[in-house]
Amino acid sequence: MNGFLLIDKPKGVTSANCVYQLRKFLGIKKIGHCGTLDPLATGLLPICLGEATKFSSFTTDLDKTYEVEIKFGIETDTGDIDGDIISKCSNNFNEIDVKSVLRQFTGSQMQTPPMFSALKIKGKPLYSWARKGVFLLRKERNIAIHQIDLLDFGYDYVRLRVSCTKGTYIRSLAESIGRALNTKAIVFSLRRVGIGEIKSGDMIDMPKGQFCDLSSSLLPSDFLLKHLSKAILDQEDAKKVRNGQSIDYNAQLEKKGLVRIYTNKSFMGIGELNTSNRLSPRRLVAIN
Repeated sequence: MNGFLLIDKPKGVTSANCVYQLRKFLGIKKIGHCGTLDPLATGLLPICLGEATKFSSFTTDLDKTYEVEIKFGIETDTGDIDGDIISKCSNNFNEIDVKSVLRQFTGSQMQTPPMFSALKIKGKPLYSWARKGVFLLRKERNIAIHQIDLLDFGYDYVRLRVSCTKGTYIRSLAESIGRALNTKAIVFSLRRVGIGEIKSGDMIDMPKGQFCDLSSSLLPSDFLLKHLSKAILDQEDAKKVRNGQSIDYNAQLEKKGLVRIYTNKSFMGIGELNTSNRLSPRRLVAIN
């Protein structure tokens, strides 16, 4: 099996555990996931199988879309409902205040990753340090919130749809929104509904039985690479690229850099086109 499965990750399991279960269910070893979701979160989790595992790292730059319910007036050590309560406070804002504050959080900004996250420092994920009571200094990172839509409003909660760049922590965003409203805030629920142009309607449920037949749900190995320009090679150039050689490629492409390579309508892999129109192989699918 070579390709991608778009799994609807259930609540309460890690992304790594989804991979472990699928490895057991499908009876294959070469499998991974693209983009970690917290155990609390549900939704779109791309799973790469076989040759598609070679291209998982090329999907990480895609924008993400989430639906999140934020609960106000409460603070936990993890920034979400699964954590231990640190403090509580009252809320004194209305829907107009919320809409005004949300506008402040669109655009490019700096964000500090939360301690309870999978980001690694000194070889260990931050949550591993946090569970030992060790809190490390984290570097701010530049992220961008493309759009925030208010889906629902209540006296102690809001539901939002957030479109953002990679590396954005929704828990950090929720806490920042709470501070801007002079209160505390946590993530009550979180669901990823989009990655790039891929939407939640393409997902399938996590299988529950061993040796499942998911072949009809398997997507091709280039499915998550459609954000890259497409380079089509003739047989001679394809052979050179297969042998690790760089070639001249003068066809007009929308953008240079990483590109998808094809020959005879078959996906070959990923190459890199430089400013001198030299195309070099980066990661290629194996030939049976």
